[in-house]
Amino acid sequence: MTIPTRLPRWLNPVTTALAGSLLLSLVARLGSTINRDGMLYINTAQAFLDGGFAAAKASFAWPFLSIGIALVSKLTGLGLENAGHLLNALFMAGACALMVACVVRRAPELAWWSCLTVLALPGFNEYRNELLREFGCWFFVMLACWLALRWEEKPSWPGAVAIQLSVGTAALFRPEAVALFPALLAWQLFAAPREQRWQNLAMIGMLPLLGGALLVALFLLNGLGVSDRIASDLGRISMSRFDTKAEALAGGLIEYARGQARTILFFGSLALIPVKLIQKFGIFLLPFAGFLVAGEVRHTARRHALFAWAIAAHLCVLAIFVVDLQFLAGRYVGLILLLATPFVATGLQLFCERFRHAKLLIIAFSLVLAAANVISTGTGKTHHINAGKWLANSGTDVTKVYIDSGRTAFHAGWTKAAVAERHNRSEIERAVASQRYELFVLEISRKDPPWESWLRDSALQVVQRFELPNKDAVIVAIPAGKGSKP
Repeated sequence: MTIPTRLPRWLNPVTTALAGSLLLSLVARLGSTINRDGMLYINTAQAFLDGGFAAAKASFAWPFLSIGIALVSKLTGLGLENAGHLLNALFMAGACALMVACVVRRAPELAWWSCLTVLALPGFNEYRNELLREFGCWFFVMLACWLALRWEEKPSWPGAVAIQLSVGTAALFRPEAVALFPALLAWQLFAAPREQRWQNLAMIGMLPLLGGALLVALFLLNGLGVSDRIASDLGRISMSRFDTKAEALAGGLIEYARGQARTILFFGSLALIPVKLIQKFGIFLLPFAGFLVAGEVRHTARRHALFAWAIAAHLCVLAIFVVDLQFLAGRYVGLILLLATPFVATGLQLFCERFRHAKLLIIAFSLVLAAANVISTGTGKTHHINAGKWLANSGTDVTKVYIDSGRTAFHAGWTKAAVAERHNRSEIERAVASQRYELFVLEISRKDPPWESWLRDSALQVVQRFELPNKDAVIVAIPAGKGSKP
C-alpha cells in the first residue's frame, strides 16, 4: 500500500494517523455524554483545584489523570469535562502516530496498512467518547516503545533513562504499565548483539529492577498501607484469595466436580481473555489470523519483537487480574490491540497481495468501520442529563434527597451528594420509613424487575419520570401523602 507521489510530503502515514485520530475523537465527542469513570475523574479534578493533591487522593486513590485534567483546564480556560476530552484526544492521537512511526522504522512497507489498522480497530477506537485513564497509559507506552527502537540503534544511558521515565509516566495512568519493563528486558536479552547484551540489559533494567525490589520488600514488610493502590495490585497475587474463591465456587458445583473447583476457576477465568480479544478485534481478527497461518510469524515476530514481548507481558497482567476478579472490561485489552497493529497490518498486506482486486474494497470498508466506531446512532444517556437539570432547578435541599443515580447527581451539579447503592430496595424502604427524605431519585434499568407495584407498596408516589425509548429511566418520587412535586 503505497502513497501516490502527487500528494504533499507532509501527508505521510504518521501525520495521517495523528490528524485522523483527532478527527475521530472530535466526532466521538459530538453528542456524547460523560461515562461513570469520567464523572469520578472530573470530581477528583475539581477536588484537586479546591484542595490540592491530598483532596484529590482522598477522592480517588490514583488521581494523576484528574490532576492533568485540572491543569489543562487552568491553562486553557476550558471546563473540566472539555479539558478532559481534549487531553484524551491528544493522548489517542499521539499513541496512533507513535505506533505508525514505530512500524515505519522496522517495516516501511507496512506504514499505510498500520495507519489504517490503528484508526479502525474496534476495541481500541470505540472508547473515544469516554474519559478514561487508558489513553494516557497507551500514549506513554507507545512513546517508550518508540524511544526504545531509537535507543537500540545507538544505546546510551540518557536514552535508557528516557524510556524508563516514559514507562513510569504511563504507570501514573495505569499502574500495570510497569509490565513493559520485563518486556523490554526480554526483548534485549534475545535481540541485542552478544558483546553488548549485558550492557544493554543494565541500561534498560537496572533502575526498574531496583525499584521493583524496593516495592516488593515494602509490600512484604507491610510498608505499604492496606489502602495503597500499589499494595492492592500486588495483593492480587495471593493464593489465599484464590482458594477462598475456589471454596465458594465448590459450594455451587455438583458433588463430583467440587474437587476440581480450583481448576475450573483458574481456566474458566483465563478463558475470559481470548473471548474478550475475539470480541474486540472484530473483523480485524481475520487479517490477524491470516498472518498467523501464512508462514510469516517467525520473521514478523523477530522484526517486531518488542511488540510481541509487550503483548506477552500484558497478557500476564490480564491473567493475574481475571484470576483474581473473574472480570475483564473491554478496554483492558485495548493495549494488546494497539500493540498487535504491526501483525494485523502484515495480515492485511498479505491478503491484498493474494487478492489484489480486493484492496480498494478493504480500504473502503476499514474507513467505514473507523467512522462506525465513533458515530453513535443511539439516544445516549439523555435521561440522566434531563433528570439532573430538573433536580438542579428544583430548589430542593440536597441533604433531603435520597439518590442512587450517580450520573444524575453529576449532571445536577451535586458533586458532594451521598449517592446510595443502586437497586437496593431494602435500603430504600428503610429510608422511606425514616421520614428523613423529601425526594427519592432512583435509576431504573429495563433489565430490573418491575418497580411500579413495589413503589406503591413502599408508599412512594412518582412525580417525574425521565425515560429513554429502551425503557431505562430515572424517576423522582415523594413519600405518599407529602403533596405535589416541588
